[in-house]
Amino acid sequence: MDGIAQADSDDVDRRVGGLAELFVSAGWGFFIVGGVVRDLFLGRQSGDIDITTDATPADTSSILAGWADTTWDQGARFGTVGARKGDVIVEITTHRSEKYHADSRKPEVEFSSKIDDDLARRDFTINAMAIQLPSWRLVDPFDGRADLANRVLRTPLTPEIAFSDDPLRMLRAARFLSGYQLTPPRELETAMSVMAERLDVVSKERISEEFSKFLLVERPGSGVRLLHRTGLMERLFPNISKDENPQAQAIDLVSPNLELRWACLLWPVLQEGTLVRQALAGLRASNATASRVGAIIDTAQALTEANQNDQATARRLLHQTRRTLEPAIELLNAYEQPPLPSVLSAIDQVQELEGNEEFQVPLDGNEVAELIGGEGPLVGQMLDRLMEQRLRTGPLSKEDATAFVQGWRNSSEF
Repeated sequence: MDGIAQADSDDVDRRVGGLAELFVSAGWGFFIVGGVVRDLFLGRQSGDIDITTDATPADTSSILAGWADTTWDQGARFGTVGARKGDVIVEITTHRSEKYHADSRKPEVEFSSKIDDDLARRDFTINAMAIQLPSWRLVDPFDGRADLANRVLRTPLTPEIAFSDDPLRMLRAARFLSGYQLTPPRELETAMSVMAERLDVVSKERISEEFSKFLLVERPGSGVRLLHRTGLMERLFPNISKDENPQAQAIDLVSPNLELRWACLLWPVLQEGTLVRQALAGLRASNATASRVGAIIDTAQALTEANQNDQATARRLLHQTRRTLEPAIELLNAYEQPPLPSVLSAIDQVQELEGNEEFQVPLDGNEVAELIGGEGPLVGQMLDRLMEQRLRTGPLSKEDATAFVQGWRNSSEF
């Protein structure tokens, strides 16, 4: 097919050409669809291959039983059956569309026997192309190939229909805009602005998953600006005003690490870890993600406030922030708010002299308990004091630590 490298089409035939013959022999259509078609025209490698057919899930399962090493049909009620043969994984879906009713958080699936019906209800024209196998006939009723060449982000039907059917597509628009360097027509952006509140019917889990995919594209900045202009960012994070300058260029400057990208997005308006953790918990992000993002924000805040360059201060900063120090510095540099060079120099000196490992004290709880002749909260207090001494003066020998504990135990403070 024109526009697709021979090696890429040969790869598709190798992976699913035989399966296509089985479907056609049984009287069914077989179309590769969506991202795999888009990426074939871009010369990009695709992982799994999505397939659509007019066969019912039961008929699909029957055909796959004679082809695949293993199959799974947990998605059969939504029209999807999955299979693996060797290193090839496919998902085969009966032609369908999905719609959200006005007051529902769950989409309703409708099956169809026509490929054009299936393509009409897809999110964007660049994803609404199919190639029929084994003939390699392109099905492109909405000019997705031309939009891909012209770098335009359009919906197959009107944006109002597309976003009403699945409001999550408004977030997905930001991902595709950024990931493929596309331009949104005015009607698409207007529809996003008018329909922003429709996002409320989508589950927080789906929103969190889509936003995470968006943040991991190479340069998400243009999508961030789109979400700001249309009010969607403010809808998700009320602290972020639509009227603020999003400084979206900063997010393009940091590494494509999910937690760092989240921190970079939220830093201008939520410079406190607790608030960040609450915001991400509200989006049903994982506890681990929310905790790490909050820690990066807290570290960045600590670095902006640090103005002492002595080694004791450097040790305390390292003790509090070591695991998130590098991403926090990267975040601050992206926003042109770097820590004081003298502070960073002091941190480097401590690491050079004392290593990169977590700071430790040479006594454990059992040893401290034996020295003070008791257990309970006093042991924890002694260990805290030892760590404070370690941060103030540097590495401690076991003899020095023992002498400190004994001296403190015998002092009037205890």
